[in-house]
Amino acid sequence: MKQVPETKVKLTDVKDLMEKGYNLLGELREDVGAPVVKAKFLTEEITAIYGEAAARQFYDPANFKREGAMPKPVLKTLFGEGGVQTLDGEAHHHRKHYFMDLMTPERMDDYHDILARHLTAALDRKHGEFELFGLANNVLFTAICEWAGINLDTYDAETVDKLAENQIAMISGAVTSPIDHLKGIKDRNKSEKWAKELIEEARKHPVPGKENYALYTFANATDLNGELLPVDVAAVELLNIIRPTVALTVWMTLMGHALFAGKDIYKELQSDFDRLQDPFIQEMRRFYPFFPMLPAVAVRDVEVDGYVIPEDSWVVLDLYGTNHDARTIDAPDEFRIDRYAGRAKEISYEEEYEMIAQGGGSFRDMHRCAGEWITLHSMRVFSDQLVNKYSFNVPEQDWTIPMDQFPTYPNSKALLFKE
Repeated sequence: MKQVPETKVKLTDVKDLMEKGYNLLGELREDVGAPVVKAKFLTEEITAIYGEAAARQFYDPANFKREGAMPKPVLKTLFGEGGVQTLDGEAHHHRKHYFMDLMTPERMDDYHDILARHLTAALDRKHGEFELFGLANNVLFTAICEWAGINLDTYDAETVDKLAENQIAMISGAVTSPIDHLKGIKDRNKSEKWAKELIEEARKHPVPGKENYALYTFANATDLNGELLPVDVAAVELLNIIRPTVALTVWMTLMGHALFAGKDIYKELQSDFDRLQDPFIQEMRRFYPFFPMLPAVAVRDVEVDGYVIPEDSWVVLDLYGTNHDARTIDAPDEFRIDRYAGRAKEISYEEEYEMIAQGGGSFRDMHRCAGEWITLHSMRVFSDQLVNKYSFNVPEQDWTIPMDQFPTYPNSKALLFKE
């Protein structure tokens, strides 16, 4: 096995490198001419890996752990402290099962119907020009709250809008400017306070028949010793249902880019919708930038692509790079609507490492996003209504998707016009 090649990042290079955004890790690999690279900046070292074979190694708990891997700024904004993403072993399996038990086919059908109702109502109200981003943000928030058993009827419209915006701010504040980061922390604190109040109320006044709703699931969730989770941890896990669903605002806005920035994809999808809807969705998830990378810590010496990564190394798996890996994907920088035709279901329900937009491995046993099925249903609802149920004019706008922004989406936030 070979030693991992190293590149030293000079202080004067940091700004230029950060502007690479989603392409940063690819640039570092190109610098050393290897699929594995160690980048050293001042006293910090990080080893970056990518590709299907690397993902198989990364998700093996005998090789890597999540405890202590997530940077504090990300915990304080995006994931929260004590959540399922930071756990390993039996503690992770126990907590993850609460999430997976919510994702039954019946409850997914419920979510699909709830979201379709909310989206129809929102689009029916639209006349004139509007941003798909803002519409999706509100619709996804209100729909997931209803599905989770949260009653928003007691809040005024302004409060609901602010709660929805807070979910996006937590994401934007994870790896961005200091100002946005501070805003992300502030909005996470507000969201956690709201979620704690919901958990406390659910514990005091449980609603019969709603035990399998997310709010009541986490209100009653226990640790490995059978003790109720602390209120703040239960609140973090409730937000781990709400926030990632609202984060799909990004993908719905990127869907606007796929459908309306040019005409070919829209026409292809519309002409053969039943056959191409799910392949279109999976190609969207592969092609467009969403979550850039995931961190872990090596628990032993690990071989990846012929290079040895020493025990205790801080390692990141390049999700975007894996989904654009020319070693395993034909013409990865082309959007091919029929790339996954006949295999779309397999990609999310059976295949664990080929396309990892929301992580890889087994749903129940590994750190793959429990919300992948919510993602698929959300994209099905939006694609159906944007293509089949309504007609739009597309105003002139800036469709640029900045690669140095996280999360990223068209600068115009996908402007549409409806009569």
